[in-house]
Amino acid sequence: MKLAWEAAAGGYGRAVAVSSVHERVAYASKTHVALYDLRSGKLLAKAEPCNEVVHTGLSFVGAKLHLVCDDQLVSYAADKLIAVQAPSIAAQKVTAAAFVGERLALGHRDGVVRVYDLKKGSKIEVVVPGPPIDVKSLALSADGKRLAVAWVQGSVWWWELATPTQFHELIRHDAESDALAFDHSGQVLAEEGARHTTTLWELSEPAKQRAKLQGGDWVKQILFSADDKLLVRGGSDGLHLSEIGGPKRVVLDASGKIEDVAADEGFKKLAAADRDGRLSLWAVR
Repeated sequence: MKLAWEAAAGGYGRAVAVSSVHERVAYASKTHVALYDLRSGKLLAKAEPCNEVVHTGLSFVGAKLHLVCDDQLVSYAADKLIAVQAPSIAAQKVTAAAFVGERLALGHRDGVVRVYDLKKGSKIEVVVPGPPIDVKSLALSADGKRLAVAWVQGSVWWWELATPTQFHELIRHDAESDALAFDHSGQVLAEEGARHTTTLWELSEPAKQRAKLQGGDWVKQILFSADDKLLVRGGSDGLHLSEIGGPKRVVLDASGKIEDVAADEGFKKLAAADRDGRLSLWAVR
């Protein structure tokens, strides 16, 4: 990995997205979104679309850039940050977001996770067990067939979306789980909830622990590498890579507390946003 460039994007980083197809990097603070040139890091455009951007709620999807606010979904032309018509979402406060391809999972304040197909306009509703309470983090498998949910009270569940009323309880932590991620097969889930630990689970019945990786006080985003052999994690101790099947751990950036990390379409570029408003772009070698 090599640092390509950094930019003082400003604010408190909430979400980031990168596209080599459009040659753009997008960054969102709590209130604004900015668009940068992928090659040079030059600021191209900036907008203030909403009161609060949802953590990890930013993604390039086709010819659009979608931004999740706490009360709406905002869409732009991917290369120019010009507002375009956005898909409709439920009129409920949004607390968590996860994009995979043309699918978007949103945790709503009414205790329902809604998985939207942004191309077809369809949706699947999943009711989270227990009384309505904020969803903390979400993950969708690459094929859109599985959903994982972490509740603010520490519980982690997963669903086969073909049977959205049947949930599978994975684990209950004493603390919140801030980050979830599926590997590319959809068979392994990484979740950050145990203290200083990211746990990988094989989602069978019952689920089996595959690995445990040590980390910092908290992790805000987890990505599997293209070959599923490494985890990219951003959190309290910065941005780093960890071998899943071995001891190797490489610290890429320890100068800021990372809020979000995103990869481009081919996993050749990584972008990271931190709490101090710093945006960084990394080249995968």
